[in-house]
Amino acid sequence: MIDIKAFVKENYPKIEELGLSVKTKENAVINSMKKYPQEMLNDLDEDEIISFLFAAIEFSDAFAADFEGIEYADFLKIFQRISNNELLFEDVVNHVAEETLQKGEGSSEVSFKCNGSTYNYTARYYYDWFDTKFLGYLNSILEKNGIEKRLILFGDPNATLITYQKPDFCQRLKVLFPMLDATIA
Repeated sequence: MIDIKAFVKENYPKIEELGLSVKTKENAVINSMKKYPQEMLNDLDEDEIISFLFAAIEFSDAFAADFEGIEYADFLKIFQRISNNELLFEDVVNHVAEETLQKGEGSSEVSFKCNGSTYNYTARYYYDWFDTKFLGYLNSILEKNGIEKRLILFGDPNATLITYQKPDFCQRLKVLFPMLDATIA
């Protein structure tokens, strides 16, 4: 049986050591995790329980990713926030042709400005799904502009988080939480 308080006390400091800007206090995380049924928590694998821990924490430089139904403009607002306004996204438009809307699949044209420069991306459109290849496109923009940080995905397949960090974040995560995957988008 997992002792939630001991589990959080052991792992919460590791999250702070990872360098993420944690906004949730340790006791609040313990209380949040205690809301889950003990039997359910006992059935989780190590990566899943760690993901529950991350999900119980609010960060100023990371967010839980739910790619179903998120609009590109909303995603870029979140990205701007976690970049601490280092990146400024404006004039975001996702143009979907009427025929594509009716059919539910095809492509759309996402245009936006990032720090004053205009960019265009042809996104795969499938109803309300978010084209996750857009993340790689954003990282290519960062690289072309000499920006060292990247969008990084980490967690497990059921609880993916996104942060804006230098690439060495992936190695730091692997050292502190070897059961989790981290990848540059």
